[in-house]
Amino acid sequence: MSFNVLITLDPSKENIDWAFSQVNSCVGTSYIVVRVRSSLILLSVSEPYRFWFEMKKCLQGKDTPIHRIIPVDDIVDPMIHKVAEKARGLALARIPPSASYRITLHGKIFTVDESGRLVKMHTIDAVKTIAEGIERKVDLENPEWVVYIRTVPMRRWYAVATISVARAAVFKNIRVGEAVEPL
Repeated sequence: MSFNVLITLDPSKENIDWAFSQVNSCVGTSYIVVRVRSSLILLSVSEPYRFWFEMKKCLQGKDTPIHRIIPVDDIVDPMIHKVAEKARGLALARIPPSASYRITLHGKIFTVDESGRLVKMHTIDAVKTIAEGIERKVDLENPEWVVYIRTVPMRRWYAVATISVARAAVFKNIRVGEAVEPL
């Protein structure tokens, strides 16, 4: 099953229960639970950016085990050519030409070497490959927009890469800053 919201939180059964209690009180139960791991919750919701905004407003100034709520735009295999193509398309469609951006990559992205073997790319090489063709100003310290790529393990030998493109505030800790429009 597909998901479009990724929630990171402090690991423990109690924190997972607490996080679900807060989600239920902030936005109700209009979501589908796709997977729960010790510090990661994957949900399917109708509008992921509206979900983020409502949760951000609701949790403002409250104690919570939740670190980040990340709306997901697309899910692909963690192969560099697939990730780069989707990330470029989303970035060019969403980031205004005069805006600055950065690429944040968490996890492993793979490529196929000359002998046909699957190999893990170095993070900097993957980021450079993804950035090719995104004709926007790069600002690593204070970007207006972020292209966020995260590898999520789904089963023992299977992982996917999630791709999100939104304003930088979306990818900060849920407790930091005011709620702003994510797109």
